[in-house]
Amino acid sequence: MSIFAVDKVCRRVVIDPGFVAALREDADAALRAARPPLSERERVLLLAGDVGTLGRMGANFFLLHQLGRLELFGLTLSLYAQRIRAEYAAERAQWAAEQEGG
Repeated sequence: MSIFAVDKVCRRVVIDPGFVAALREDADAALRAARPPLSERERVLLLAGDVGTLGRMGANFFLLHQLGRLELFGLTLSLYAQRIRAEYAAERAQWAAEQEGG
């Protein structure tokens, strides 16, 4: 599995209006037809708008951000930010505790 396919999907939404239209019409079919092919897990995570998990898997945050900007997969910019923050909440809390104790 390579997260590269997710990055390519996110890049395509910026440069290919036809792809965006296909995602809005039938996101599952558009993702199944995407090249390079997505893994089943990547496709499911994209459809769920699970940018936190995709980011943790190594997807580029700037490219993922475009999904929220274009309001794809149920995302908005605000929801994108909430999901990224939620995914990394434990790390941020640990860092804050270390800063207070250090």
